[in-house]
Amino acid sequence: MKIIRHGLLFIFIIYLTLAYMVGCAKFHPIKFIDEACIIPFEGYEYKTCKAMRVTIDDKKYIIPKDFETDLASVPRLLWPIFAPQYSGFVAPAILHDYLYRCNAHITRKYADEVLYSALISENVTPFTASKFYIGVRLFGGSHYEHGVC
Repeated sequence: MKIIRHGLLFIFIIYLTLAYMVGCAKFHPIKFIDEACIIPFEGYEYKTCKAMRVTIDDKKYIIPKDFETDLASVPRLLWPIFAPQYSGFVAPAILHDYLYRCNAHITRKYADEVLYSALISENVTPFTASKFYIGVRLFGGSHYEHGVC
């Protein structure tokens, strides 16, 4: 019985920690001016078939034509639950990939907050957006390049 109580306490602490992470994320107003347009490129990679304009906090970004993306980097095991090509994930995933690779002046945390905000702007439920946010905060560090395209 003691092991079960400790296990439940551990799960509760993990849950509170993750809820705190999401609660501390700042919301950024996002507006996708252009719809996302992608074409298959190689394997599970895609390219944008036209430039995509986006505003974040009233600042304009342009994701160039032929920008390479893997969309949402969801492990294949989870594809039946979170298909990376689901329409609500496409534009936010492209934007997040772009911010991770092509903007030396932003932090990884900011890029992750933008992903969360962009998912919400694309009518993804806050619960699902929170799972994506937690995923990139916990596992996205190795993909953050902090460079300029």
